[in-house]
Amino acid sequence: MKNINSSLILVVFTAILLSSCSGMKLANSYKSDDFETFQNKKMLVIARTPIEDVRKAYELDLVKQLKAKGVNAVASHIAFPTLERIDNKTAERIADVVAMFRKKGFDVLTLTSLKDVHEQDVMRREGGYSSMTDYYGNKYITLRGYYNDVTAPPRLGPKEMDKKITYTTETTYVLEAVTYNLDLAEEKRLLFVTTAEITNPDSGRGVRNAFAKIVANELK
Repeated sequence: MKNINSSLILVVFTAILLSSCSGMKLANSYKSDDFETFQNKKMLVIARTPIEDVRKAYELDLVKQLKAKGVNAVASHIAFPTLERIDNKTAERIADVVAMFRKKGFDVLTLTSLKDVHEQDVMRREGGYSSMTDYYGNKYITLRGYYNDVTAPPRLGPKEMDKKITYTTETTYVLEAVTYNLDLAEEKRLLFVTTAEITNPDSGRGVRNAFAKIVANELK
């Protein structure tokens, strides 16, 4: 039960908790040959974070989007309010958790998490050359203006300006959603994986909404 074992561990969303949808995009998406088997089944949605308010917010946003697509989805904090991370990750413990989910009628499980964080230094250069308007003046923009003035300056290139180089750090967060069909054999349970990326986020609600829409659209 390697896939279930690694995916049921609740992990921290860290800096993404206070982020926005600017730059959110679909990065990768995978669907197995058994993808369609999740249709008409009850789905449990788990946001893998120990911060309860964040868990609820991410789960509710995704459930809302999934229901709009006709998926019978339920947030884990509603179905299992006392659900905790698995510290003793034995095969028996995982089997017990899966049995607990299925006993409540959940044959499909979707987990979301912050998968990775990338930082990149970006160089930006400003200046270099001024515009032709700055050099010649507005009356020399047209050919008529140039040739009608006998004192027109020679045709030289735009004048060079001092260059200003700045460095900034761009931080990209990679969010992941993974879906399993617990009713299938262990080697066939993984149905769906999708990842989305967001760069330099700055507010929370937008990220949740954008990520939920991406996942729901891919699960249609």
